Amino acid sequence: MKPHFEVKYLDLIWYDKNTLTKVTESISGLQIQYDEAKSQFECETTIYPNAKGVDRGQLAIRFLNNKIAKPYIDMPNGSVKYLTPIKDIDTGRTWWIVADEWDQKNKIWRSIAPNIAGSIKFSLQGKACILAIAGADFTLEQLESYLSSFKNDLWELILDESSAVQANAKTSNAIGVNDKIIESINNLVSHAEKVLITPKAELREVQALKPRKAVKPVNRTFMELASKTNQRFLTSRATESTFNVAENRYVLFALERCYRIVKQVTILANNKAERYKDTVTKLENQHNNFSDSVLVERELVVNDLKKLSERCHIDYWQKLFANKLDNSGIQFSEHGQFEDFFVRIESLTRERDGFFIKVWDGSVWGDVNGKHSIISFRHNESYAPLLSVLQHGMSLQVTCQSHLYSTERLNIFNLNSIQSIKLIGSESMLDARLAFDKEKLLGKKLSEQGWQKKLTDSEIEEQEKEKASLRNRISFYEQNQTMSEYVYKKIAPKLRQLDKLIKAFKKLQIKPSSHFPNSMTFVQNPHYQGVHNGYKTLRDVTNLADEELLLSLEEIDAIGLVNMPMLYERWCLLQIIKILKESFRFTLQDNWKYLLIEAVKTNKTDIELLLTNQDAKRFIKLTYEKTLDHGKRPDFVLDLIWFTEKDINNAEAKHKRFVMDAKFYNKGTFERFGGLINVIKHLYYDKNYSENDKNPVFLIHPCFNALPTRVTSQSWGKYSYLGEVNINIGEDKEFYPNHCYGGILLNPIDRELYNDELQRLLGLFLQYKLEDPNTRLNTNDKTIAVPICIRCGSTHVERIYKTSTYKNSRGEWVERTPRSVWTKCTECEQYQIFNHCRTTDSRLIKNGLYWSYHSARAIEPFNMKSPKCGEWGAW
Repeated sequence: MKPHFEVKYLDLIWYDKNTLTKVTESISGLQIQYDEAKSQFECETTIYPNAKGVDRGQLAIRFLNNKIAKPYIDMPNGSVKYLTPIKDIDTGRTWWIVADEWDQKNKIWRSIAPNIAGSIKFSLQGKACILAIAGADFTLEQLESYLSSFKNDLWELILDESSAVQANAKTSNAIGVNDKIIESINNLVSHAEKVLITPKAELREVQALKPRKAVKPVNRTFMELASKTNQRFLTSRATESTFNVAENRYVLFALERCYRIVKQVTILANNKAERYKDTVTKLENQHNNFSDSVLVERELVVNDLKKLSERCHIDYWQKLFANKLDNSGIQFSEHGQFEDFFVRIESLTRERDGFFIKVWDGSVWGDVNGKHSIISFRHNESYAPLLSVLQHGMSLQVTCQSHLYSTERLNIFNLNSIQSIKLIGSESMLDARLAFDKEKLLGKKLSEQGWQKKLTDSEIEEQEKEKASLRNRISFYEQNQTMSEYVYKKIAPKLRQLDKLIKAFKKLQIKPSSHFPNSMTFVQNPHYQGVHNGYKTLRDVTNLADEELLLSLEEIDAIGLVNMPMLYERWCLLQIIKILKESFRFTLQDNWKYLLIEAVKTNKTDIELLLTNQDAKRFIKLTYEKTLDHGKRPDFVLDLIWFTEKDINNAEAKHKRFVMDAKFYNKGTFERFGGLINVIKHLYYDKNYSENDKNPVFLIHPCFNALPTRVTSQSWGKYSYLGEVNINIGEDKEFYPNHCYGGILLNPIDRELYNDELQRLLGLFLQYKLEDPNTRLNTNDKTIAVPICIRCGSTHVERIYKTSTYKNSRGEWVERTPRSVWTKCTECEQYQIFNHCRTTDSRLIKNGLYWSYHSARAIEPFNMKSPKCGEWGAW
């Protein structure tokens, strides 16, 4: 249902408590959604108790129809409080506000209701509207930092058309400002200075007092002669030189426009130089902080030990096995003649239609009649789902009807009918017992050593790979820092020169005008012509040739601190586009700038931006405020169309949807809604952004302490949760989200490399969540999609030789699985290793320690846990 009203913040100027003189509306209103189940409208706003000195707007409601019904608030005590109408004398619009008390000193109506955290229930023409009021712990300076970051990022996206998308990341300047822009600014300033030396002037007739003998009479002269005799000075025709001519007015207009553009280019270059400098510093710190030992998080080790302890008992594995059987959809038989058949699962057959087995003869597991034995499901497809349930090392009691077919070398058991399957033993349980004993001793040792762990040789080798990639990126960002500083040093002086020229023109009493005079001056005078051509060239090379686009940017640049939750949403939108464009090398459709401006300026929904990465064979439709089929409207929806690496002609399109929602909440607001995890689950389940578990759903928020508990040892685990393991809050212990939902911190204030959190999340989607993670029936663990580097976005990867053996948890040298694949990005040297979970056969992708979105073990920092079951193995 569409709302019949709008809710906005107004800046009201009162002469007295009964006289309103000025109404200024916020650029956009609050987002309003209708909850069908509760039959009510819902919207959210935020208050800032720590933002001292900020002028707060007045929350107001306006009806979009002509019905007359006085709105009111349903008070907690059962009474009602009616709103007060005010009228905007400029637009004629009637707004309704909560006016509790008149503040004579500041001349403003005060109200308690919209300024305390909680919720308010409005009755608007018979329809309920719940206004949820969140709190935020930001100061005025921090809020202004958000606003500044938003404006700068918007200008940067518009100006920086030539991103590193199409070009090689090593050769692209990633600054968006080239020598052509610098040259056009230099030429413009040079020609304007020469115009100012001899500006065009006109003689205009005026009236002035002159000696009687020099007078050229006008009508007033004769009146003075008749009324005032013997006057020495009389009014006369005269001329004066003026520079306020059409040509100069246009030149001043062009200079002012160029000043705004050059100012933004200067800010962009300086911001990028500072950002690259900070990035280099932080990457160097990452590089230098590596050592031959690591500090282990005690709580994470204890949590792992608890899980291992549970896995030491057969009932844990029996419950897990029973759940898999229930979810497999296999229909077991209830009637018939059945016998118990005791088998131990070894490995899949070559045709992958059964398993090699060992049979229990009453005393030992072994072969039957000296021949290998297999269970085959080739002739009974109803039991084929067991191929994904049964695993190596399982000992089973199968109550069934079976048929034995023997060849010279094989015994083939065909299971005709199965009554039940019971797990009676598991090698995984034995491994867990050994691992528990080993890690318990290691935990005691770490406790004695202050939880400082010496790295193994293989872990140091992994660390060296990470350091090599860091050195590569440090060099890359140092080059970009140098380029940005070069641009800034070239352009910043020109900005001061332009400012000086504008002041000089204004000193000549010249007024700016956008009208271009089609006069001979712009043909005959090369300097006037040079200013005009320089202005056009500057607009063209900075992608601001469209007057409407430039005006829109200037309009947005003038906005103040209004509706910060919506500003945060749109700032997040800019960050998503920036990362897809710069980090993952997507190109945007031709008209994207206008659509982005529309998304920022208006309250329109379903605004679609198309992004393409031909090399990665991935095509995204990013929709801001997309209305899903069930009517709910998340902030950001990424609809991905992708093609497999082997699909040369892109003939068979595959689809995946990814949903993100931004909440400008502080910890108190999260706690009021049951905590971060409950807010995430509300989006995933209650609002059904997942569309019945089909879409991954992630929350974006700016709160540093929202995460209730840390479950991941990587640095990002302090702030973000990617659904990498079970967080054990309102969940079954054996439930694992498998990266289907989570929440990340995204905050430009006091957060190192803040966009890395979002880049890791988008990398999770573009690398991992787009395809089925089960690799059991695949030839290897590599993705069927084109591999894409999570660090730099390159698709140029090379396959790396891997070692053939590794040490298992018992310290034994065993053969490495042939299914794993090791690759390395040829541009940034980032390793990307594909493996699988031995328990669930789910694909695992390791992108080094920093960029991996799977959870690393605290006690083994380079060993990743399976997001499907929490198990870990060897890489």
